[in-house]
Amino acid sequence: MRGREKERERRERDLEKKARQQADQVALEEQKANLSRELSALRNTHNKLALTYRELLEKRKFVIDIINSTPELAHFNGCVNATPVKPDTEEPLKGELETSFKDEMNELGQSKVEEEKGEEADKKDEGEEVEDEDSIEWELRNTDSVFSELSELSRDYVESVDRGASVRSVDQSEEILSQYEELKVTELVETARKTLISRVVELTDERSALKLEVETLRETLSRLEGRVKEKEEETKLRKELETCQSEDPDVSQPASMRNFSRSEMARVVMEKNQYKQRLFELQEAVRRSQTLATKEERFSEERRSSVWRSPRVRKREIYREIRSQIWGTLGKRQLHGWSLPLANTQEPVPEPKDVPVLMQLRLLDHKESTAKCSVWVVSGPASCSDITVIDPARSNTVLDQFSLPPTAPALCICAVPPINTAGTVWIGTQEGILVHLASAGRSLCLRSVSLSESVHSLYSQGQVIAGLGDGTLAFFSHSTGWNLQSHSLMPLGSNPVQPIRCCLAKGGRLWVGYWNKIYVVDTESKKVEQTFSVSERSEQQVRFLCAGGSGVWTSCRLDPILRLFDWSTGRPLQEVDFAALVTKTLQPFLTLSPLQISSLTVICGRLWVGTGGGAIFSIPLSISEDVSIPYCSTASAQLCYHGHRQVVRFIIAAPCLITNPGSSYVTTAQLILSGGEGYINFRIDDASDDSEEVSQAPPQRSERSHMIIWQTPTPPVPNPAL
Repeated sequence: MRGREKERERRERDLEKKARQQADQVALEEQKANLSRELSALRNTHNKLALTYRELLEKRKFVIDIINSTPELAHFNGCVNATPVKPDTEEPLKGELETSFKDEMNELGQSKVEEEKGEEADKKDEGEEVEDEDSIEWELRNTDSVFSELSELSRDYVESVDRGASVRSVDQSEEILSQYEELKVTELVETARKTLISRVVELTDERSALKLEVETLRETLSRLEGRVKEKEEETKLRKELETCQSEDPDVSQPASMRNFSRSEMARVVMEKNQYKQRLFELQEAVRRSQTLATKEERFSEERRSSVWRSPRVRKREIYREIRSQIWGTLGKRQLHGWSLPLANTQEPVPEPKDVPVLMQLRLLDHKESTAKCSVWVVSGPASCSDITVIDPARSNTVLDQFSLPPTAPALCICAVPPINTAGTVWIGTQEGILVHLASAGRSLCLRSVSLSESVHSLYSQGQVIAGLGDGTLAFFSHSTGWNLQSHSLMPLGSNPVQPIRCCLAKGGRLWVGYWNKIYVVDTESKKVEQTFSVSERSEQQVRFLCAGGSGVWTSCRLDPILRLFDWSTGRPLQEVDFAALVTKTLQPFLTLSPLQISSLTVICGRLWVGTGGGAIFSIPLSISEDVSIPYCSTASAQLCYHGHRQVVRFIIAAPCLITNPGSSYVTTAQLILSGGEGYINFRIDDASDDSEEVSQAPPQRSERSHMIIWQTPTPPVPNPAL
């Protein structure tokens, strides 16, 4: 404690020293500014004095001329020096009208002798210019008038000609004296004014210095108050600690002899229950693995005999057994490549309506350059991503195909509708986000931003929302353009963190799946309004969210149960166990079709489900105009006979325009696209060659990435609720 106090005092001394240095620097700057102002004031005063001196010289000359030309003022000749003033010099006056005037003029002349010597040459030039101007003025005068003739004659000559003509007045002396008095008063007023100005400048400087001192004192006072509060808190904590130590009798006892509190007992019991629950889960996993091992014993003989056969050949034989199982369970009847509803009763089930029709099956590595695109597909290994752009109406043509940088493999993709410019496609990678044009120049990256974590999900509705790998949401808004550098972050979870893989927005609210919970976020205030659990197992992760009507279907990772929640309240409405449906369809070959939901979406009044084994199911939703909750029943589920050999990666909808063959009539249609690795028809044998192949051989056509396209006979929006 003392060491911290000494360190704090040392820091306070350093801060006070810095504050004093700053105050001294400010004072020096203010003193420099004051000196500059005083220098400018002295310059102005010097100029005014020089002007006053010239005016006094002119007045002296005028007074001497009047005295010399007026006989009545002859008694003033003793007060004025008889030496004439030359027009080209500025020597100081040697006589005055009165004694006081003479003294003041002598003092003024002595103070200006040195300046006059330096300026004598300039004044001579000015005198010559004045004489030239006077000569020009005399030349321009009208000499024909009587006034001009009389003005050229001296006053003595006029009086000698006519004794009665006097051009002077008795009051001229009084006027001269009054002018002298006014001059003295003016000088006094000017001196008083300069004194007041200097005093005002001094007071202003003192006021600024006092202001600076007051601010310094206030800062010191606030700092000292903070120190006093810290000391008081430390003293209070010390007293409480001493009181608790004096009241607790078990402090002096060793840790083994102390009594447990109720909170510690509750924590121990809770940890014990958690370990028990984990033990039960592990026991259940062991029983499940034992059951699977028992089912595989029947195939042990065949596996021993086929050790040296190709894995493709073994997988092909297993697929044949799956097809025989489907023939025996679902029958031979089909509807546009779909099975009949999997009803549990013996009564005939009416044929379902609005069954999607298979349009096309294509590989994802076809490449042409004359097609138009509206769907972007990401394919390739985990280390490198290839982008294929297709037109869903003509899926066998590809307009563009390019690869992303090897350092930034794609994790998610999202189409952003145009706002002020053309539409864009945002690609989330392990490094950040890449933005490409949706039409021309697709391979050129318009913008990019590097984020601290990888981007696992993207969602667009007015603004782009990215789910990062550390459980954080990144909001990108569009004001004057997409500025990827200015975005806001909103963390959701704490350690251990988990990537955000699914988001769903509707009506200003955003549903975010994080761990086994759903967070309802207000997109305006960016605050969590509601939180509820989807599964009881905390280690599960919400992977899919799809809206239908006023409900939301959810699915968790490695969980075959689908759950329906109410959109407005988050209340659970229905649970559908998908394991029974998959087991009934593909039994007993669960090792090739694990109970895992790999894709989930709601399109045209149907719930589309893709499994980890490559099978695709479609379940009609019971939505009407009166009831908008999208309930479903596994009894009406249908299996598509066209599937994938591996996980179903995506199922999306793509509205497009289709031209009828033989006519120019164009209709709107809703296409459903699914993508995955490989292709398989569950109703027929594998058409590939049965010959053995080495493991390094290139993959067959049926094992490469495929895309299956259906067309729904219903309009794009079948019900106002969806």
